[in-house]
Amino acid sequence: MRISDLLDIIENQGKGVRSYIECARICQERINEKPEDAASYYLLKIAANRFVDAYDDQPLLSNLADSEFLNFKNYVDQLHAAEQEADPAMKLSTLNRVAHEIANHKLLRSAV
Repeated sequence: MRISDLLDIIENQGKGVRSYIECARICQERINEKPEDAASYYLLKIAANRFVDAYDDQPLLSNLADSEFLNFKNYVDQLHAAEQEADPAMKLSTLNRVAHEIANHKLLRSAV
């Protein structure tokens, strides 16, 4: 499984909370199976769990689910590119940038 396959899981399961729970579970497995990319999977696990924490107890509007999916996709795309990078400094820079983006992303509550 590639890191980009996480996006297929979310899309195939309708971009809902359960799909992010599955992604977090897979990320935890990958942390243990692929230690050279553990930091990337750990960051995505945090992002997925933040989504679950924010939306598990309320209705999730489709436009909000789509918007949050695009944020998650942005993280995955950056980390996937970092996996291919040979320069350790560039990998670290990408990890730091994505960690900053995840930490500062405000998850909006549904207005339902």
